[in-house]
Amino acid sequence: MSRKITIALIFFLLLTPFISWYYLKSGLDWRKKAEAVMSGKQKFPELPFQNSISGKPLERSQLEYHVSLLVLVSCDNAASQQELAGTLYHQFKETHKANFLFFDTCSLGTFVLSDTLRENVYSLHCVDSLSSCNALLQDWPAGKNFALIDKTGTIRSYYTAGNHDEKKMLLEHMALLLPRDYSEKVELKRQGDNK
Repeated sequence: MSRKITIALIFFLLLTPFISWYYLKSGLDWRKKAEAVMSGKQKFPELPFQNSISGKPLERSQLEYHVSLLVLVSCDNAASQQELAGTLYHQFKETHKANFLFFDTCSLGTFVLSDTLRENVYSLHCVDSLSSCNALLQDWPAGKNFALIDKTGTIRSYYTAGNHDEKKMLLEHMALLLPRDYSEKVELKRQGDNK
């Protein structure tokens, strides 16, 4: 056996599994770190959010199998919140597994999104429902503008999203909480099968 083949076999048998292990471990460490940040346990209260187009109320069942982004529309930085919410909306609208809930404390009206369908977009105006606003704002951390709600209706984390790093973290966490489709059936397809 030549020396090159021996070195190639050693490389393949020893170094490749180590590289794979390191890659998988770094992904697991990243996920654990993200899960530690998203450690919230507070249940999202039932509030009279309404669909921004049809006016139908948000039902509890519509939170299931969806990740929901709750946007606290504040009077001082509504434009930057609208920009980020629009970016995230366009990022996740094709999945049909993301809700966008606008919690309007300033009575500015509905956010303008470039998509006229605005699928899974809901809003709540504090002028219409003061007691509901107080219920949600009671535990809302100061200075935070966004909250992520998982598919079980639990508020997992709050975000300021004032700088690039926080926007990136919000995007990553939203993607991480996005429900996955799992297939129970495994199929073996062979070349030549036309089924």
